[in-house]
Amino acid sequence: MSNYKHSAPKKKSKGRSALVGAAILLTLAAGICFSFIGCSQSDGKITATVSVLGHQLTDLSRESLEEAVARISDQNPLAEEIGIFFLDETYTLKSEQIGLKYDVDAITDNAWKAGQETLIGRLLGNSETVEIDLAVTWDEAKLQSTLADAATKLSRSATEFSYVINDDATVTVTKGGDAVTVTDADIASVLEPKLKKMDFSDIVIPAESGHAEIDFDALKLEIDREVQNPKLDLEHDRTGKTILPAERGVEMDTAAAKKAYEESGNDETFTFPVTFTEPTISMEEFQKNLFAHTLSSKTTNFNAGLKGRTTNVKLACDFCDNIILNPGDVFSYNGAVGPRTYERGFKDATVYVAGTTEDGVGGGICQVSSTIYSAALHADLEIVERYNHSYMITYVPLGEDATVVYGSKDFKFRNDTDYPIKLDVSYGKSSMTVKLIGTNLTNKKVEIATKTLSKTPFETVYKTDTTLEVDTTKVKNNGYTGYVTESYRIVYENGKQVSNTFENKSVYKKLDKLILENPSTPEKSGNYVPPENPDGSQGSTTTPVPPTEPTTPTTPSTPTTPTEPTTPVVPEVPVTPDPAPDNGDALPITPGA
Repeated sequence: MSNYKHSAPKKKSKGRSALVGAAILLTLAAGICFSFIGCSQSDGKITATVSVLGHQLTDLSRESLEEAVARISDQNPLAEEIGIFFLDETYTLKSEQIGLKYDVDAITDNAWKAGQETLIGRLLGNSETVEIDLAVTWDEAKLQSTLADAATKLSRSATEFSYVINDDATVTVTKGGDAVTVTDADIASVLEPKLKKMDFSDIVIPAESGHAEIDFDALKLEIDREVQNPKLDLEHDRTGKTILPAERGVEMDTAAAKKAYEESGNDETFTFPVTFTEPTISMEEFQKNLFAHTLSSKTTNFNAGLKGRTTNVKLACDFCDNIILNPGDVFSYNGAVGPRTYERGFKDATVYVAGTTEDGVGGGICQVSSTIYSAALHADLEIVERYNHSYMITYVPLGEDATVVYGSKDFKFRNDTDYPIKLDVSYGKSSMTVKLIGTNLTNKKVEIATKTLSKTPFETVYKTDTTLEVDTTKVKNNGYTGYVTESYRIVYENGKQVSNTFENKSVYKKLDKLILENPSTPEKSGNYVPPENPDGSQGSTTTPVPPTEPTTPTTPSTPTTPTEPTTPVVPEVPVTPDPAPDNGDALPITPGA
């Protein structure tokens, strides 16, 4: 007997039916899908919902979509700022500088592609909004101009080192740098890719820089300074009413500075110690003692009848009056008085020329320089430059005169005290006075002791001058005795001698008295010497003397050896010159005069 199973064939039959049904459904769906796709593409609109800068767009034609994107872009202008960093410099780039804006065409293309939706998407109920990728564009010409400006401002020229002196007796030095440049191409290579990606973050341009070498000797010259007590601001106020505050002294140790530099490595700064020296006079002390004392006073006389000379003396006094010297300042007589010219008011007066006297512009102003010199000696001030006259003068003691020649010989002294000094130079009808006003806190007094090393009397000389009347004479210049002297400065403080120092050696030539004459006969000349008479007396004779026979010459005797001259005894008392009339004692205008 046989058994039959129908299950398997039934399953096979059922499976075939299912496959056939599925194929029919797929065929129908595909046909419907292609039908819808064709409709979607042919009607020219986006069917999906897209979002541009938060604005949802759908069911728009290509033209309407572009208009919508342009409108949205205009409503949302770009206002980005990008920082560009190079070394320690920063350049801020703003959107408007390069014409940066949204790229409407590119955004529209992205939205159009994303807005196409298939039938399957519709059937599956896909209703998600698609966020559109944005894009930007810029003005290329504006970008290049901006990058060139950024490159110029970011590039660094070579910089010198700088320093600050700190209150804690240290100095902080900021190292200088070598020149480092960046180009517009360097910036563009980093900036443009970031712009295309809509990345507006800051940019750092890589750079390498080194520190400039430091000249430590030059640094020391700049840092080191002497301690400065309060002083007058004479540069801006010649009246002496403005006081500059004290400044402490600073001294740099070069070895310590170099060590600190080496240990600083790549640091931008380094610090090293210095030595401070504090001022010795406070502002209160300075104000209290300023111009409080007369350091010295010297008066000399002149002949008011010599009009030209008197004018010159008074004019020179005016030029020197009220000059103020800070501690350390040097007074220059030629600098104060200036050129002696007619245009500046100087007159002709007697001057020495080639061993005699003549009229010359500015004669007599040596009296002012000599009076100031004598005052400076008695104020115990440092003499920088001084020349004695060629011939003795009478208005100051020997050794206390100072001759000047503009352009070659000057008289100078330095204020070597701790306080300012003012020259008070005045005059009357026939005298002038120099007072040096300053500060004398030790009751200082000075004596000048001068001794004569040698003395050469003058002679009387006659010179023919045919312009004179016959048998008349005229004194051209009076005679002066020649001297060689030494002067010493003796200083007392609070009544006690503190020093006795050599001051100067002065050499005054003799000046022979010159008398002009016009004699009618040689016998009437002052230079006439009568011939010798046979008896050895001088005078004329009318009796001729017969000649004598020549004698046989004898053998000359052996000369005796001269003895050594004895050393002259130097008198220890101040010299008193021979009295001599005032001849104007003018400015010597010849070398050595």
